[in-house]
Amino acid sequence: MTQASKVRLRFAKRGDLRLTSHRDLIRCLERLLRRAEIPAAFTRGFSPRPKLTFALAMGLGIEGQGEVVDLELAEPLDPGDLLGRLAAASPPGLQWLEALPLDPSAPPPRPAWVEYLIPVPEARRESAARAVEALLRSESRIVTRRRPDKGRALDFDMRPLLLDASLTPEGALRVRLKADPDGSVRPEEVLETLGARDLLEGGGHLTRAPLELQPPAATPEPTRGRSSDPAAAAPETPPRTDPARAPETTPNHRDHPEGVA
Repeated sequence: MTQASKVRLRFAKRGDLRLTSHRDLIRCLERLLRRAEIPAAFTRGFSPRPKLTFALAMGLGIEGQGEVVDLELAEPLDPGDLLGRLAAASPPGLQWLEALPLDPSAPPPRPAWVEYLIPVPEARRESAARAVEALLRSESRIVTRRRPDKGRALDFDMRPLLLDASLTPEGALRVRLKADPDGSVRPEEVLETLGARDLLEGGGHLTRAPLELQPPAATPEPTRGRSSDPAAAAPETPPRTDPARAPETTPNHRDHPEGVA
């Protein structure tokens, strides 16, 4: 059996579980690891946490079809055994899809882009398609983001952050958004630009497609000079991050801010 001390997990978050925030999901996974008796590695300090690194936080009310989280283990474990333990102890709506062993020095997961879908009633599909076409033809589209916590509003151009949009054959509006830590646009803001924000208010909900991750960067060749110190030529190990302490950056129409600050 393959043993691994670091594993990349794919999971789905469906049903009523989509109504939990990202912070609640982190707490749920922490309890789940204990209940499933997973030998997770923990951070140091006064409040140790399992070493979990999410590719992208999930907003409240959004369903995820293929989310990604990296888990570090305190002792090697077979990925298949890990997947089975998690599945047996998980609440309804949380489905574990895949466990991929990683090299312990592998960098954290980073999304290449992110796609959201929302069903469109048949009577509105023609007008929605026209609105999408007009938006894609435009070079600029200013959006006002209101920040009640800071008592101000922010205007920014969302068009460069929208990579693509279309209506699927099944009649769902699909938008592909740039996943960039320096700034991104919320799917709700795209819906508002298209005149379709009321789809959420009428009972519809967003679904996030399985995340596409950026390919790992090639390891640079060590510099070969006159130095006799091997440490001088060794590549630097990327720093670890503690996602439980990081600010959430997922689009969310009711929970937390994302992207452009």
